[in-house]
Amino acid sequence: MKFHGTVHSIFDRTVNLKCPNGELYTIATDSVDNAPNTLITDIDSFSKKGLAIGDQVYAEGERLYVGKNAAVMLQQVHVWRSKLPSYPEEEEILRNHVAAAQLWIEAHGKAGGMKQSAETANPFDQEMKRLLTERSNGLLHALSKGEASLASHYAIQLMGLGPGLTPSGDDFLVGLFTVMNLTNGPLFKIRHECEQIVAAAADRSNPISYMALKKAASGQVRESIGDFIHHMIHGSKTEVISSLSRVLDIGSTSGTDIALGLVNGLKLSIERNGR
Repeated sequence: MKFHGTVHSIFDRTVNLKCPNGELYTIATDSVDNAPNTLITDIDSFSKKGLAIGDQVYAEGERLYVGKNAAVMLQQVHVWRSKLPSYPEEEEILRNHVAAAQLWIEAHGKAGGMKQSAETANPFDQEMKRLLTERSNGLLHALSKGEASLASHYAIQLMGLGPGLTPSGDDFLVGLFTVMNLTNGPLFKIRHECEQIVAAAADRSNPISYMALKKAASGQVRESIGDFIHHMIHGSKTEVISSLSRVLDIGSTSGTDIALGLVNGLKLSIERNGR
């Protein structure tokens, strides 16, 4: 294996690596699910490994060296690839699951991003919420009318908007882009718009969030998101709620923001098919 890069950012459960080709790769603990460009390890925490931003990362033999104090054995590495299901021919199960997922997000989703907080927010938070709502609704309405140019405008305006390491607008788009990449789905014919949107607005978000958007634009998402979509189409209500709960656990508000993008995308797909 040949690999060379530097440490881009360090968190307790993940370390992000920047490579000469511009891609970000992630080394993660086994409490993180599989994802594009991600290596799951048995390391229990990275925050106490003495790593520093800019540390060299390279592969030699069967080991990946990260800085001076961490090495990952590569003998047992298994390749994982994101795989999304096709959009269903019969939508009755999906329609019921969308309704159930919406109710679960309303009851258990984390407020502060795309989801309205019941508490009185300060003026800054109120304005952020207004912009997130206005632009996400505008995007969904434009997509429902088949107005690709207007949809792109609203999507670009969402990028980088909102709180969090991965801003709420980006997370919502990750969910929506996932649905747009479902083979045979009502939005599949315009999936190329996703990659164009991300390319046009690369400077609007941070590198970590941008990489998630770039991957989602081509249908590559983390395992928990793929599992949720699979259960929405093929699973039972119990499986839907179980997999949705795993998505909601992502980050602070990120999981809720992603879930809202997924559910709104599926709801839009059903509406477009019904015409």
